[in-house]
Amino acid sequence: MTFIPQSVDYLDPVMKVGKQVIGVYSTKERQEELFEKYKLPKETEEMYPFQLSGGMARRVLVSSAVTEMPQLLIADEPTPGLGIEMAMDTLKHFREIADQGAGVLLITHDIDLAFSVADRIAVFYAGTILESAPTEDFLAGAKKLRHPYSKAFISALPQNEFQAMEGVQPHAACLPKGCLFADRCPNVTQECLEEIPMRSLRGGKVRCVHAT
Repeated sequence: MTFIPQSVDYLDPVMKVGKQVIGVYSTKERQEELFEKYKLPKETEEMYPFQLSGGMARRVLVSSAVTEMPQLLIADEPTPGLGIEMAMDTLKHFREIADQGAGVLLITHDIDLAFSVADRIAVFYAGTILESAPTEDFLAGAKKLRHPYSKAFISALPQNEFQAMEGVQPHAACLPKGCLFADRCPNVTQECLEEIPMRSLRGGKVRCVHAT
């Protein structure tokens, strides 16, 4: 399992980045191959993290994570600081890793980014998964989704004319009992105030007693 952290501060500040990518099990040849793939100049390997731009540091982190073939790659917001072309190349590489049999968990606020590479999408609300479904269901729009929050989220996208919903997520320190979305949901009933299990529905999973 490998991890691409959101912050470039995870790079060791006192070790040259070439050595960080090689680590314990990889090779100099593999490091050079990845630096070429991610358009990092040869001299980058002799630099320390403070000498890198934000985009370069991000590409070093990605290189470190994929230097070996992981069985599971967790990428937490892996593309901030990257140009559009490099971001898409990185996602294509993740797609290649997935197509070779590994699992890739992409954590992102950019839903359009997820649309471009993901097989399935899980929607979080107040730290809890409310729905997971095939990407095609999200692309088809609110009518194909199951949870009221997923429907509201998709409707609020720019391509759907920013149809915003009133209210905010509950604070992590004072989560309500039952459905976390209950105080904003138009379909709320007494049942929603009890514990809501995740259940399978129409090829996806949803945490809602009223979803059909």
